[in-house]
Amino acid sequence: MTGTLAAMIGRLTALEDESAMVVARLLVVALTVVVLVIAYRVVVGLIRRLPALRPGVEVVRVRTLSSLLVSVARWTLGFVIVVLALRELGVDVGAIVVSAGVLGIGIGLGAQSLIRDVITGVFLLFEDLIHVGDVIQVGAVTGTVESTGLRVATVRLDDGALRVIPNGQLTEFANYSLGGARAIVEVPVAREVPVARALAVLAEVGADWAGEDRSSVDRPEAQGIIGWSGGDSLLRLTAPVAPEQRQATEHDLRRRIKEAFDRHHWPPIGAAG
Repeated sequence: MTGTLAAMIGRLTALEDESAMVVARLLVVALTVVVLVIAYRVVVGLIRRLPALRPGVEVVRVRTLSSLLVSVARWTLGFVIVVLALRELGVDVGAIVVSAGVLGIGIGLGAQSLIRDVITGVFLLFEDLIHVGDVIQVGAVTGTVESTGLRVATVRLDDGALRVIPNGQLTEFANYSLGGARAIVEVPVAREVPVARALAVLAEVGADWAGEDRSSVDRPEAQGIIGWSGGDSLLRLTAPVAPEQRQATEHDLRRRIKEAFDRHHWPPIGAAG
């Protein structure tokens, strides 16, 4: 194809054979890139339609798999473009592949973190530990998984920032979307406040909260004394919630508890007697 195109260019222009061949090779490379990019967009479009083809329980896993397939397609496209471009420019691709095999060990030693990220990403997918849409906590970072790839996962934080986390850092994380989540509010109560009465108020707050169009969640639970903080008794109120609503629910429950304690004219929360 390149030789035919070079001959055509030579007839249509005043270029010499070598110059015509260079132009022909550049045109072939450009055409190859355009075709591959179009093919990539078509494949990615089909991959992203996979969740719509598998509605129901499996949609989350299919969405996660489609995110990984998009990442694989992107890396494959880049590799194919580089190989074809080098071949059209007269570079011995076979020699490069052989050299890459010889240098593989050295490159591997210098890219251990990259290899770890890729291997961890594969295991996370096939062990079904993380999905697109899950609410996870990695260290002090909590957010919603927006994508998973061969090397990194992206997590949308509550403040709207997008956090990029290498898969190698996902060796320990909390997934609030597996088995449900709980809003947990710990309440320090001054020593002069009757513990039994304080627990009753917490249970009342939880019941009022659950009664406001929240029939799909279990009843909140006011637990006993879970510890002490100075002169305060430390109580706890828990409520099963959707993972994405955990922090908002905790904020709401704290407000309600403060208002309830104020109505009883109890000391400010956290104030020792």
